Amino acid sequence: MIISPHEEAHFSREGVVDINAAVVGISQTRWKYIEESDATDEQAKAIMHQQYFDILPVVNNTVVKKYFHTKKWSDYSEIYLKTITHKDVIPFHTNIRDVIKGFVLESRNFYFLQNERCIVGLISVVNLNCRQVKVYLFSLLSELEVCLGKFITTHISEDELLRMTFWKEEKEKHKDVKKRYQEAKNTGIDVPFVEYLYLTDLIDIISKNKLYEQLGYSSGTYFTRCLGSLNDLRNAVAHPARAIITEKHPVEKLWERIDRIEEALFLLR
Repeated sequence: MIISPHEEAHFSREGVVDINAAVVGISQTRWKYIEESDATDEQAKAIMHQQYFDILPVVNNTVVKKYFHTKKWSDYSEIYLKTITHKDVIPFHTNIRDVIKGFVLESRNFYFLQNERCIVGLISVVNLNCRQVKVYLFSLLSELEVCLGKFITTHISEDELLRMTFWKEEKEKHKDVKKRYQEAKNTGIDVPFVEYLYLTDLIDIISKNKLYEQLGYSSGTYFTRCLGSLNDLRNAVAHPARAIITEKHPVEKLWERIDRIEEALFLLR
């Protein structure tokens, strides 16, 4: 039987993680709002302060044309009533990568989500700490690790990788790597050794062997600076309780790291 081109397309997809704004944000049916008839500054400020909302939609028979917002994010002492403009709105199916980019390049903290001509939801920077965003980031980091591993194995043999990892006094993490690698070998599972290495190991190997030159990075210092900070992001993604966006790690820093991953993937491909 010959499968159709539509069916074949499902087998050919590489980017299987597709997280959009609607998945991350909140729909109009679930958000907190204020009726236009009750939309005084005092009532809006009371709701926003109690609920820790920086954006409060104003609804008139399900139609949303205005909203209250704080003058300073997370400061509820002063609020403003504004009319929604085209700059406040994006399609609800916008990829989360483009949402994050928009937050940074347009210097804003939220978007209303639109489907055709209707406002159907809202997304803000606080929503970026959800599980779905971590799934997106994990997929990016996983792809980076796979590509780094493939790049290394085309230039360094497995025996040399083993020697580089275990020839000196082992770190605690490498003792665990060695144990898992030996157990797999003993049970007949022949997995390339590079797949047991951590992201920091992959970066260190490329830096020490000056393989970064073949990728177009100007120096080992620059290569390590670009990719080294990604390990902290990886740790945050791997731990459900850790927030991605914090005061010390604003959305600008997240976008910078996403951009570094995309640059590395572009060069590795």
